Amino acid sequence: MTTQFIASRSIVASMLMALFAMTVTGCGSSRYTMVDPPKQPVSNFEVLEIGDFTSALTDQDSQGLAGRFADQLHAAVIKDREKKPGKSIFGDVVRATDRSDKVLRLDGTVISFEKGSRAKRYFIGFGSGKAFCTIQATFTDKANGQQVLKANFDGELSMSFFGGSAEEAVDSVVKAFIDYFSDYFEKGGPSG
Repeated sequence: MTTQFIASRSIVASMLMALFAMTVTGCGSSRYTMVDPPKQPVSNFEVLEIGDFTSALTDQDSQGLAGRFADQLHAAVIKDREKKPGKSIFGDVVRATDRSDKVLRLDGTVISFEKGSRAKRYFIGFGSGKAFCTIQATFTDKANGQQVLKANFDGELSMSFFGGSAEEAVDSVVKAFIDYFSDYFEKGGPSG
């Protein structure tokens, strides 16, 4: 075999792997909407404390999501901070702290979670069998218990070549939180 033939095969193989990776991932979207806009600047706080999440829904999937979401969000925020050093509203992001001064506490509630139908997303697509998730987050001044803001964070997965996983909708909710924090940092104040 010639060197040119081997190089061509490598390029074709790389392109096929990239195409496969794109078809395996789904078409997800995320957004956040303010329920109660900020009553004071979030930048007044040095620490974000992410509390355990709860579920307003009683099904096992929603309860399971609520049980693991705070850790998933915390890990994503830490990873985002590592990728963008110096571009964070908060000096520290923790799961728990004894400190109360200048601590913004985040408590969340799963208010909707639907795994949808992977088969419908695969065979029909175009929004059929959509997976979605909404978490309502309340941010509270830990020192005085006053609500600072309340927002809904939504994620959905509407289609994917292989149907995608409902977990991609949850990942989109995590992305919505990261987007809010990034937007707030970039604008230097409330966004909504």
